[in-house]
Amino acid sequence: MSPKYQPTNARVQAVIDALKREHPGSAIETLSYDFDSYDLILEHDRAVYIIGIKLSRATMQTVFKLVLYGKMVAQRYAGQKVHMKIYAPSIAADAKAAFFKAGGSFQRLAPGRRGASDPVKITSPGSWKVACYFLKNEATVNQASVSTGVSYPWTRSVVKKLEDLGALENRGRRVAAADLDALFRAVAWERPVNSLKGLGFRSAFDDEGEALRELYANIEGIVPKSACTLFTAADLYLEGRASGGCIQLYADENAARVVRSLMGEGNGVSFQIYNPDREMEAGTIDDIRVVSMEQAILDLAGLGSAGADAARVLVKKYRSAG
Repeated sequence: MSPKYQPTNARVQAVIDALKREHPGSAIETLSYDFDSYDLILEHDRAVYIIGIKLSRATMQTVFKLVLYGKMVAQRYAGQKVHMKIYAPSIAADAKAAFFKAGGSFQRLAPGRRGASDPVKITSPGSWKVACYFLKNEATVNQASVSTGVSYPWTRSVVKKLEDLGALENRGRRVAAADLDALFRAVAWERPVNSLKGLGFRSAFDDEGEALRELYANIEGIVPKSACTLFTAADLYLEGRASGGCIQLYADENAARVVRSLMGEGNGVSFQIYNPDREMEAGTIDDIRVVSMEQAILDLAGLGSAGADAARVLVKKYRSAG
């Protein structure tokens, strides 16, 4: 398997390791790689297995893609039995029925285990502080630990993980950023931000700036723990205004309903609200609440290839901010 596509998500790797144990000596070939899915071919004896591993809920789109791969592989391996299997935390009822009808099978993806034996999670709040420190600085591990307030052993573990991925490189006693793409791929595997999607709706406002000004003129004290993220945050940091026709922000389920009530529903600017999975560090730009630049980079990287370009531009801004 090419190192470029070697998964960094522990649950994905656990499935691949189990398949290797179940089919010793098998050949594995990557079919596709995305922020929350990993599709591969496994050849063993006279059988060929099309395996889809999805970190979020499997949908009809997941099924269509794997069945299409199955048809392609059947042509390539004429005369060999082709099996299809999806691993995911859950699967939509219609997708499950369609997949079974096509001859596939489903296995629930076990939740990740927590504990000392787990690999370092670079997207955890402490680890991400370390990663962001090295986006700006070439420094020793001790300097990173002192500056971020993260313990030295944990900082050292994060640095080693990022070095193994190629995201950081060792320059004697000092460490420096090496490959943003490697860092972003690891983030997309560990924390696919689309898995945090919550309420989405079209508002009664035709202009993003007007919608945000109205939202934050009325929201203080009602939904205090909301903040713009992803492309909306990037727009605010880079251009000082939101654009693109969709406002993306964090708010919990109850707060999201309040946002919808305040914004009204119509054919105007879209809202996509995400469920927060950590304490937000947020500030304001022209009285509009926005996540920290560090979290905006994390969230954009969590979109995979769709957010990588914007994340790179924001990293450049982050570095120049001092």
